[in-house]
Amino acid sequence: MKVAALDVGEARIGLAVGEVGSPWAFGRGYLVRRTPQADLQALREFASGEGVDKFIVGLPLRTDGSPSAQAARVLELVRALREAGLEVETLDERFTTQLGARRLEAAPRRVRQEKGKLDEAAAVALLEGYLCLRRDAVKGAG
Repeated sequence: MKVAALDVGEARIGLAVGEVGSPWAFGRGYLVRRTPQADLQALREFASGEGVDKFIVGLPLRTDGSPSAQAARVLELVRALREAGLEVETLDERFTTQLGARRLEAAPRRVRQEKGKLDEAAAVALLEGYLCLRRDAVKGAG
């Protein structure tokens, strides 16, 4: 099953794809946010073009586990994706941005400074975390 992760921010949505059963996720850039309808259409086209079966959407929680102010806006997008017939699962995204930033430290300066690269790296970190959780769940059940 092909899955895609979304790191949803105010200005951009970071994108990553991977296959359940594999530990690897691959960045697919980012979408610049416009309107809710335009964002939904762009994500539908992305899902169709990549053959995505399911979206994993990062839910921004505070360090104590309570929802952040951004969480409500993310859940609006999740609801719209589901209403459009897309399969969606949310996952705690605490610390994925920091992990993405660490991964970018070794990248050339021009890459680190490109707006959206951090969003993409956070989506990769989110999806790799999800894939590892799925793999561990399968191992534990077997």
